[in-house]
Amino acid sequence: MDVKRWLEGVRPRPATAQFIAEALSRKAGVRFSLEDIGMGGVTAPTTLERGLEYADAVPEVGSRLLGLTRRDLAEDPLAVEAAVVPSAWTQPLLTWLLSRAEPLPAPNGMKVNVGESDVQAVRMTTQLFMKLDFQFGGGHARAALAQYYVRDVSPLLEGRFTESVGRALFSAAAEVAQLLGWTAYDLGRHGLAQRYMIQALRLAQAAGDRMLGGRLLGNMSHQANYLGNFQQAIQLARAAQEGSKGVASATTMASFLAMEARAHAGNGDGAACSQVLREAEKLFETRDITNDPEWISYFDDAELAGESAHCFRDLRKPRIAQEFVERCLELTDPAYARTLAFIRMVQAVTYVHQGEPCQAVALATQAVELAGSLKSMRYIRYVSDLCADLREYRGNRDVEKFFELVGEKYPSIS
Repeated sequence: MDVKRWLEGVRPRPATAQFIAEALSRKAGVRFSLEDIGMGGVTAPTTLERGLEYADAVPEVGSRLLGLTRRDLAEDPLAVEAAVVPSAWTQPLLTWLLSRAEPLPAPNGMKVNVGESDVQAVRMTTQLFMKLDFQFGGGHARAALAQYYVRDVSPLLEGRFTESVGRALFSAAAEVAQLLGWTAYDLGRHGLAQRYMIQALRLAQAAGDRMLGGRLLGNMSHQANYLGNFQQAIQLARAAQEGSKGVASATTMASFLAMEARAHAGNGDGAACSQVLREAEKLFETRDITNDPEWISYFDDAELAGESAHCFRDLRKPRIAQEFVERCLELTDPAYARTLAFIRMVQAVTYVHQGEPCQAVALATQAVELAGSLKSMRYIRYVSDLCADLREYRGNRDVEKFFELVGEKYPSIS
């Protein structure tokens, strides 16, 4: 009788749906999720709430990431529009800082044998997606990245592997989850991004990869700062530094310091920002790129200059910001289209801050044209913020022409 009602579209209770999934899993020898048996909508809120929790056991992380990616792929409004919970950053930060080495989960005898070549394939594929993100924005190829995690990466986490391969596998999987979170952030899906990054941090902990864990905390700091949670952004950046001290390369540690400086700038603390930036620059000068992981290769002289430019823009010191902008533009690889789009908008706003709106809109117009089809809500925010700064100059012919251009290209900006 129950089966007949389910076939007619009646949803079972969450506990019943979970029981059915577990029974089918035992019978088939394959783990089925609620999504696999067509009952994913039964516990949608639970999937998202657990994404904010720092898991005790590693297998839970794989299950949570699988649930997040499936809802991401389905464009589930509950996932896409999920809200950021600022307090949810605290537990992962503390737990990661205080964590110790832990045993890998025992192989369950199911599915594939995982070797070094499988891990290398995941790392190389992630690098390809990362390059696409830099060039075209987080909205480009996100579905392909999520699909890759579901079909190719997730099954490996349930495979059989040696200790060394297992640690490397969890690190590589954490990189994929990190990129899923970062691209969600760039696309404006902030709650989803927060959940991906929390789960990625737990995978990095299981891998024993303290440097990657620091990177994830640095990313969380970046997002917290963007959302105006400056004190939490400072704490997250400092946790990245403390938790990877003695392990992180000079380049990586400089990036963590840059995140702290950005948060101080957002908070209006120029003295603290300048001090931390000096520390970052001093450390960056000592770097040896042979000690760097592949994922930090983007953080070069141009990137550090760009971070400094953002700091002094936020501190309303436009002349100093312009010096760093010029250095960043001179050194940035043209393949980093999003970075160039950001820094050109920073350059434009520095002219507004100096009372030169015509020069500002001339530069901003070039930036909009050069951005092309960049799929990045963060970039849209840069354009929107510039428009807000330009409103006091409404009536100026050049400014009005720029507003017309923005209205045509970005209708969402009012």
